[in-house]
Amino acid sequence: MHDSPRPRHSGAPLALSALCVLALSLAACDTTRNLMPDQPPTVTLTSGPIDTVSAPQSWLVDISWVGSDPDGRIDHYEYALDPPGLKQARFAQAETAWVKTTDHHVVARFHASHPDSLGPGATAPEFHVFVLRAVDDRGGISPDVVRAFYAYTVAPDVQITRPLPSALLSPQLPVPFRVEWRGHDPDGTGNGQPASYRYRFVSLDAPGIVYLADPDSLLREAFMSDWTGWTILPSDTTSLVVPANLFSPGQSVALAVLAVDDAGATTPYLMLDRNFLQFSVAAPGSGAPIIHLWSTLFDFTYPSGGYSVDPSREIPVQVGANVPFTIYWEGFAQPGRLVAASRWMLDGNVADETPRSDPEDLAHWSAPAAPPADAHISGLTPGVHRIYVEITDDFGGKSLGIVRIDVVVATLTSELLVVDDTRLEVDRFPPGSGGAPSAYTTQWPSRAEMDTFLFAHGGVPWLGTKNPTTGVISPPGLLAGYAFDTLGTRLGFENPAQGVPLSTLGHYRHVIWLVDGKAAFVTPGSPYPTTALSAMSGPGLASALAAYVQLGGQVWLAGGGAAYASLVNFDRRTNNRPTITVFSDSAGELAPGRILYDYAHIRSAIGVTTGVMQVTRSPAAIGGWSGHGPDGTLSAPDYAHAPPSLRPRDPATDPVPPTRLASQGALYYRTSFAAGFVLEPNLITEDFGTPGYPRLESALDTVYDASGAAIPIPAAPVMTYYHGRDNTPFVYTGFEPWDWTRADCQGLVDFVLGDIWKLSKSARAGARPAATSMSRVPPAPTPRMPVRLDPRRMRP
Repeated sequence: MHDSPRPRHSGAPLALSALCVLALSLAACDTTRNLMPDQPPTVTLTSGPIDTVSAPQSWLVDISWVGSDPDGRIDHYEYALDPPGLKQARFAQAETAWVKTTDHHVVARFHASHPDSLGPGATAPEFHVFVLRAVDDRGGISPDVVRAFYAYTVAPDVQITRPLPSALLSPQLPVPFRVEWRGHDPDGTGNGQPASYRYRFVSLDAPGIVYLADPDSLLREAFMSDWTGWTILPSDTTSLVVPANLFSPGQSVALAVLAVDDAGATTPYLMLDRNFLQFSVAAPGSGAPIIHLWSTLFDFTYPSGGYSVDPSREIPVQVGANVPFTIYWEGFAQPGRLVAASRWMLDGNVADETPRSDPEDLAHWSAPAAPPADAHISGLTPGVHRIYVEITDDFGGKSLGIVRIDVVVATLTSELLVVDDTRLEVDRFPPGSGGAPSAYTTQWPSRAEMDTFLFAHGGVPWLGTKNPTTGVISPPGLLAGYAFDTLGTRLGFENPAQGVPLSTLGHYRHVIWLVDGKAAFVTPGSPYPTTALSAMSGPGLASALAAYVQLGGQVWLAGGGAAYASLVNFDRRTNNRPTITVFSDSAGELAPGRILYDYAHIRSAIGVTTGVMQVTRSPAAIGGWSGHGPDGTLSAPDYAHAPPSLRPRDPATDPVPPTRLASQGALYYRTSFAAGFVLEPNLITEDFGTPGYPRLESALDTVYDASGAAIPIPAAPVMTYYHGRDNTPFVYTGFEPWDWTRADCQGLVDFVLGDIWKLSKSARAGARPAATSMSRVPPAPTPRMPVRLDPRRMRP
């Protein structure tokens, strides 16, 4: 048990060297740049000498610049002389509009509207402003670079850097807080710092105040009053603490900061997004930092700061008894403040300041440390425990986060649980039908058809058939012969995740979790409840499925809606494509704390779409490895046992089932499929060697690829198998295992359950379904654990 700093998105201890999905070709890599958010270019301005001799009624400045773009090239630059709204009306009006150029310099002619002899060789007392920006080849625009010129000097510049000023927003800031800025004197001596700074606070509440509409009016007042009310600071002072007693709560205020150079010239402009900070004073006690806590089980950010042990502030989590886990945290200070330190305790009294007696004394506060940080817990006894995290800012503001941990005793004694998290069409029985259901109106399968297709014992009269209506004997389901239980998630809970607690999952060594493509898109207010997977996957939500994997359970997460349901609560819509929902690591959607990132080890990007596609066994599914898995006993399955391709149904192989009318073939023979696929190159390798003898091999196999018009890359991994050291084996299938010919569906199920999981299949074993409650099944014979079949070697 220890404290150690951890960066954001470090996740649980993970072998992050690489994740290898071999089926993504080099050609696919060429698309990566187009999938990444554009990074704006940068431009740096240099100024040349001021010429006041060759043009007596004007002055010339040769201005040069350099630009760069981190992910492309600069397409052009745009500059303006005295653009409207920047300089206001102190002297000259706007002289020109924005000019587009590919050059790296311009000779700017500034007209002298009031000629005099101010300064050596000067021709005018007024200033002029030059603004420059760069535009890259993807339309990204750099921040504006602003420079002002007098006839005798280049004006110094100053920019407030914290809190960031805005022309549109007036943030509420807690007092006290700190304002920081940086200044620059382009033609100054030494290090280019201004000679001094001037600042002034002004109230914005008084009637008739026009400072927001015309910031330069404050400058005009200063020039006329010889800077009355302004305070001077030395050049080495670039920050200011706004004290608590200077303003009243709710008061609207602005802070103006100007730089002064050695020649006496002052920054000649005030800009609301640069050096003129508008804000309102927050209520007392509102300045506490925001706490963000996360682990592989949950990800939660408190909506506000505060210090309270009220149960409503607790984050509920379930873990297995004696299962080690790590919780990470970071803090976000209010504008004008910085996070200074954090500390944590387990099951202690937050008011007890007694230092820890030793590293194992977790019931007292740890020594303060700068976040981000973490707490590693080697395992907890059954019952309820609480981890307290305290974060403090540089002005003494404190917030408290609480993680409430319910420790569950799990047995993993039963063999297999199938969690039906689909939202398929249910049977409807109209009055006078004699118990016969109405004809289905949506695509096959309905909920009842799914139960028959997967779970039926077979060999019994098939009830409710339409074609023919009687005399049909049901076939065995795909899982017939395996010992399993089922659990449906449409249980009437306000929160569907409550129907699949860790205490239930923890009875089983293996879990199949099914989510169909339409179910993942169910939203609040729909006649169908949201999926349990979605209800436990999101900010502030604790995942029983993640806790189950940490407990040692093995998962097959399958269905066209599996990826979407587990990630939709993190979706950033600006990252999506017209026909593809994209969840990417670069956008922060696919990250630690997400089931597919942590346990399926898909860590680049996932695309979710529906369309015409082909699914074929990947050429990367070659096996040949051994000595994998958390305990080093896992060997590769024989991928030749998986169907070479998954063929769409057609009348020759799969007649319309008797539960459908003969005219409903269009609802049975699908041409469009839902899929969640790996969208970007996604390399992972792990060290499967021994100390001193490293052996780097792939820890993730691509089992099936998807291709076709709906898929933007030639071969997108759509079924993967993780077999590394980080967690128990995890199978992800981004399509519906029931969408294809019955023979291929059966082959796929037998491959996962028999070849990967080594489960026994008996002709006498059958399902014991319980769609709305758990039914315990005597455990099947313990499967033989895989052993090393060949010497350790590098996987091809």
